[in-house]
Amino acid sequence: MKFRYDGVHVLASFRSVILLPKWMRFPPPRVALGALAPSLPLKAFAQHAEIQDVPVRLGAVFELPWLHWGLLALGLFCLILLLHVIVLRRKVAERTQHVRASEQKISAILDNAGALVFIKDTDCRYQYVNRQAADLMGGAVAEIVGKDDTAFFDEATVRAMQANDRRVFESRERIEVEETTVTKDGQEPRIYFAVKVPLFDSHGAIMGVCGYLTDITALRRADESLRLAATIFESQEGMLIAGPDRRILRVNGALLRLTGYADGELFGQDLRRLESGRNDPTFYGAVWNAVAQNGHWAGEMWLQRKGGDVYPAWVNIAQVRSAAGEITHYVSTQMDISERKAAEDEIRTLAYYDALTGLPNRRLMSDRLQRSLANSQTGGLGGALLVVDLDNFKDLNDTLGHETGDELLRQVAERLEQCGRRSDTVARLGGDEFVMLLEGLSAERAQAAVQAEAVARTVLDMLRKVFVLDGRVHHTSCSVGIALYVDAAGSVEELLKRGDLAMYEAKAQGRNTFCFFDLRTQEAVAKRTALEADMREALAQKQFVLHYQAQVESGGKLVGAEVLVRWRHPVRGWIYPDDFIGIAEATGLIVPLGAWILRTACVELARWAGHTDTELLTLAVNVSARQFQHVGFVEELLAVLQETGANPAHLKLELTESLLLDDAEGAIERMTQVRAHGVRFSLDDFGTGYSSLSYLKRLPLDQLKIDQSFVRDILVNANDAAIARTIVSLAHSMDLRVIAEGVETEEQRALLAEFGCHTWQGYLFGRPAPVQEMLAQFALSSTSELLLKR
Repeated sequence: MKFRYDGVHVLASFRSVILLPKWMRFPPPRVALGALAPSLPLKAFAQHAEIQDVPVRLGAVFELPWLHWGLLALGLFCLILLLHVIVLRRKVAERTQHVRASEQKISAILDNAGALVFIKDTDCRYQYVNRQAADLMGGAVAEIVGKDDTAFFDEATVRAMQANDRRVFESRERIEVEETTVTKDGQEPRIYFAVKVPLFDSHGAIMGVCGYLTDITALRRADESLRLAATIFESQEGMLIAGPDRRILRVNGALLRLTGYADGELFGQDLRRLESGRNDPTFYGAVWNAVAQNGHWAGEMWLQRKGGDVYPAWVNIAQVRSAAGEITHYVSTQMDISERKAAEDEIRTLAYYDALTGLPNRRLMSDRLQRSLANSQTGGLGGALLVVDLDNFKDLNDTLGHETGDELLRQVAERLEQCGRRSDTVARLGGDEFVMLLEGLSAERAQAAVQAEAVARTVLDMLRKVFVLDGRVHHTSCSVGIALYVDAAGSVEELLKRGDLAMYEAKAQGRNTFCFFDLRTQEAVAKRTALEADMREALAQKQFVLHYQAQVESGGKLVGAEVLVRWRHPVRGWIYPDDFIGIAEATGLIVPLGAWILRTACVELARWAGHTDTELLTLAVNVSARQFQHVGFVEELLAVLQETGANPAHLKLELTESLLLDDAEGAIERMTQVRAHGVRFSLDDFGTGYSSLSYLKRLPLDQLKIDQSFVRDILVNANDAAIARTIVSLAHSMDLRVIAEGVETEEQRALLAEFGCHTWQGYLFGRPAPVQEMLAQFALSSTSELLLKR
């Protein structure tokens, strides 16, 4: 009986079973007498069996003891069993190697899965972690297994993670949650999408949890950025996104409101749809070149709304590039800056333009003049500055009011703008003073002067025409000063100064005319300015002194003297009143100077009162109109008289007729107040000024003084003689004393005496000198009178 099992031939007999490998094939026993000789060698039998590869059938009469057969079978069984064990071990090794390889593959897959994989038991202790999880926890796998989350994460993270693990244990179902982890070593918080599933044993009991965590930190930040970008995109600032072809892909609501387009109308449109045309193509070319070179551009741009309105906007344009460096989009923001521009324009107008006339003011004019001078030097062209000042504008303000004066200034500004070319600048410096800046004139001085003169004549003609102010007809004129660029030496201030000097010279020549700058005028002004500064120093250093000129009657009797101020300059020597009194009047220094003169004269007058030979003398002091009209003059005069003890009756104030021009009534009132305290008045230079007889009869005068201009030619000029005779007659008729100044010869004195003038003053009786020198010219007579020495 024979069968095959897993490659092994099995021989079975009634008494035993022998398992043989398939390569050991024995022939079945046969009963054949004589088939095999007992003496046939076993080796030959085996060779024969191998060669034939057929089973050798043993004879049924094969005779071996059963013990031998049992041993043989046992040996064969052991051999077969050993071989079977070897085969099984080989297969187990192969299977074990296969399992290990599989485990390595799974571990490699999990370690490179791009996620954190772990297994925890029901006590939340780690039983397995992959490499990413180990990296997060900051340790090796062997160090992590067996520990729970408290060893690696902060308290908040541990509570959240273990709460999710317990949810899995309780629900016995898979859950998907987001978990934020913060490690104990202070790493940046990470956000994970966690999938946690329960693990069961063979009996269906929970044995743990398996977690699969995917890092979504970048995704959540991107979401946050997108939400932020969406919020920003829908902000109050207009925004649009265009493709690389500069066609609009998306706009926000603010831009739609800004431009007036409806949603969808701008989709696919070129960015040029929003251009206004006020910026030239060169500007747009520069913008896109900047975007290409720098990746962005920002600046002001004029844009156009759907309805055609043009508005200024602050525009930002930025490129968006892909990882490969290719332009994928353009993002632009737009903000309407109309209000800001309007505010800037208003500020600029206030800073650079005159609020009344709208003309450029001094600041803007100076800037333009500076540029014009620079261009003139580099371009070889000439130019001129015209300073225009209205004549007698103050009278209009005083009589008709400032509103009317302002209206005149506005109309003057309009007319001046019509006098020049479009390239010329008309500006208002302040008050009633304007300037015209003429550019592009001839480089030749003479030709430039002709061109400037033509404009000046036009200005004079335009301003001579009638002005209508609040329904009233008004006539005015102006004085124009002209300074050429060649006179400025490249200096704005110098040119303006020279224009002013020329304008003042035009006024000095009678107004309603023009005058070119003259260097001699500038020298005189410079000298005048220096003298003014020296005068201020002279008052402080007491450089002024008083000289006295005798006033005599018939017989050479001294009746008084006139005080004359002199300036003893430390460098220039003696400076006489004709050189500095005018400056003192113009600058107001005449007030402190006059006060010093008056006080010094009163001190001398009080000294005279202490001597019998001089106690009856009078002292005449010149008082300017500005000093007399100064507030507090009367009080100051009375205070000086009281402090010095001078006799008011012996003080004589000499006033000029110009005092009556500005405020005749005020002058009369002051004179009356002073006269009430005994001070006397003499009207100086009578006949050379106002000479209003109507006011003359109202003035509290004591004396008239014939001016030396009539005395000088009284012997040769019949008119001067007639005037002198008339003044004397007028004085006698009004019961006033009369004195003549400037008497230098005996013939002049005699003729004046013939006219009835018996008090004189002049070189004939002595030059002005210090008080002691003046008194030394007189000798005391037997009648205690001071008589002129002959």
